[in-house]
Amino acid sequence: MNNKKILSHLMLPVLPLLLAACTSSPSLPVPGLKESFHTEIAANGAKRFTYSLEIQRPDFPEPVTSSSVNRTRISQAGMVQQRPRVRPLSDRLRFNRMLRQKLTETGFCRDGFLELERTEHAYGGEVRGECRDGAGG
Repeated sequence: MNNKKILSHLMLPVLPLLLAACTSSPSLPVPGLKESFHTEIAANGAKRFTYSLEIQRPDFPEPVTSSSVNRTRISQAGMVQQRPRVRPLSDRLRFNRMLRQKLTETGFCRDGFLELERTEHAYGGEVRGECRDGAGG
């Protein structure tokens, strides 16, 4: 019984540290999702970033090869589209939510940002932006 009391007294100060370590760990990568976030701080203190997100296309489970069988199967299944697909609003909202989450996780643009350039495609996109707060503030 004495050992349990000693153990509980030893664990009491360690427990908050363990919990903090668990909650502050970076989020695990999501399978089929390729995300990148690059930052730059200019000599004048301007903070810029590039965020890109690419979702693996579910309609291409195998790589397209020179095999005529594979090409024929993909063509017959209607998986090759000549026209770009218009992104649904839900995709844009998800992309924007993930961008905000990345900025919150990193604390890079605390006062928001100005969007310099946006490129969207059917399965992802890229945003270049400049933070409203400079590197000095």
